Amino acid sequence: MKVNIKRYLLASALVFIFIFGFDWVFHGIVLSGVYRQTSYLWRPSEYMGLYMPWMLLGQFLFSFIFCLIFLKGYENKGPAEGMRYGFWIAALFGPSYLVRYTVTPLPAFLVAAWVIGLFIEMILAGLIAAVIYRPKP
Repeated sequence: MKVNIKRYLLASALVFIFIFGFDWVFHGIVLSGVYRQTSYLWRPSEYMGLYMPWMLLGQFLFSFIFCLIFLKGYENKGPAEGMRYGFWIAALFGPSYLVRYTVTPLPAFLVAAWVIGLFIEMILAGLIAAVIYRPKP
């Protein structure tokens, strides 16, 4: 199947915007209390802004690679295809949080929240990719 570059770029950009927004709400609002309680684990807040470009670059690259892999296996099976894809991406990356839990003194609640958030985020990102990339009727 030939890649539709315009839809790929649009899907990637929208997935990036979604991931940035989801992470801002999830980590910046929902989990903010947990992060304050475990502040000894994180960079001081006054330095966070200095590292923001690296976070944005990571989210940007992830979004474009996420969509590239999606379209390489694209079967035009509708939104459920994207949601299944997102589920499997979360299943791939989710176990890495167990490694972090093993080597970093993270609260179990935080690790569990990260894993749940990852599944929600990736399933919705896959949905976005599938809806945007689908061919015009």
